[in-house]
Amino acid sequence: MIKRLVRSLFAPAVQRLLPRRIEPPLSRWRLSRSADGVLSLDGHRLDALLARWGSPLHLVDGAALRRAAVDFLAIPSGATRGCDIAYSFKTNPVPGVLRRLLAAGIGAEVVSPYELWLALRLGFPPRQIVYNGPARSEASMRSAIEHRIGLVNLNSRCEIAPFAALARELGQRPRVGIRVALPGSWSGQFGERTDSGAAFRAFAEAAQRPELSLVALHAHRGSEFTTHEELEQFIAQVLVFTDELRARLSLELEVLDLGGSLACCSVRQLGGLEKRLNRAFDTELQPQATDELSVRAAVALAVSQIEAHYHRVNRPVPRILLEPGKSMTGHAQMLLTRVVNVQDEVEGVTHAVLDASVFVAAPVRAEYHHLLPVRTQRGAALRSYRLVGPSCTPADVLYPSWRLPELAPGDVLAMMDSGAYFIPFSSAFSFPRPGVVMLENGEETLLRAADSYEQMAGLEGAPPR
Repeated sequence: MIKRLVRSLFAPAVQRLLPRRIEPPLSRWRLSRSADGVLSLDGHRLDALLARWGSPLHLVDGAALRRAAVDFLAIPSGATRGCDIAYSFKTNPVPGVLRRLLAAGIGAEVVSPYELWLALRLGFPPRQIVYNGPARSEASMRSAIEHRIGLVNLNSRCEIAPFAALARELGQRPRVGIRVALPGSWSGQFGERTDSGAAFRAFAEAAQRPELSLVALHAHRGSEFTTHEELEQFIAQVLVFTDELRARLSLELEVLDLGGSLACCSVRQLGGLEKRLNRAFDTELQPQATDELSVRAAVALAVSQIEAHYHRVNRPVPRILLEPGKSMTGHAQMLLTRVVNVQDEVEGVTHAVLDASVFVAAPVRAEYHHLLPVRTQRGAALRSYRLVGPSCTPADVLYPSWRLPELAPGDVLAMMDSGAYFIPFSSAFSFPRPGVVMLENGEETLLRAADSYEQMAGLEGAPPR
């Protein structure tokens, strides 16, 4: 009763202080709405797709994947070459998605023994595989050397001697880089810090190992780039350190690996205050305000800044390697879900229960992911709903408050930009994980079936009872 009273007293005033959400154009996701109000992708009605393949469902837009690959591989105007691209497998490790990227000329960035195995199994050329990560098995490092993969980035100084010993045993001279942690970037278990001298000491030690071909510097910011200035400052830090390596070690690097951290243009991190206001007073979450740093803009900036620096100091320009994740596949996927039940208003909140839980859509807890009704009519009245999943826990809240047309059981909703970390973070908490379908060239292809009960119980291959 008290909560309802507080909401009724303060919600209108708080809502007046904050803007209403401006709906992004459907063209952002290549969607259109028919005359009868139903969303379609490439002429395929989303409600019909869900009826055919089951709910919930991850839907991959193959054309969006291809376009992202083209944008990343484009040679900027005035440049002699662009960037080498290795997709971050951990972001969306669905083999069907990875095969499409391979076919488009994209390489593989892997961070675990499983991902290295998967990249080789899928047919990624070893020279296009980059192996990163803070904890890698000896067997996988041996495999990386034996397959002569393109680059192994050593994460810490303590990896240098054991890896050199493996290389000596196998009679190979693998291409390696050292991961550095720049000021303002992820550090801790990720790389050696440049501001403490640890990164320089690691390079100095690796350079003295004849078993290793030290060719690269690896730097990954961690937090997302959203503006030109942020990316420019990061690259400037990298160039300062490469100049130090050249001056003190006479080391001329072949590869500058700038990692990932490019944002998906329609996803952003949510702030704590806006999440609390959204839940308590039904204020509206706002979409990403700008896509200033598009993929092509980021590639052009990196190439121009690095080329200009090396031309200025009269040294050969290294190859530039990017390891995109979210910016490659985030916008190319959506999660379709069906309304199962609508609960009567309790303490001023109406709950709509979906068949997709937060356990298959974990990023919505911390990120803005636009939500669209698959069927609606122009001018339909909106009301606020708390969208929750089917799990028997109050933690299963996907959207604390989102304004939608009147909902009823059977209605379909689309959570946009689910192509980054939805699938790898998902778990089968009492319910099967959704299937994955790709829509490409007018064809629907099942990339991954929804979990079976036997898979969930670990009974596959068990002897009959």
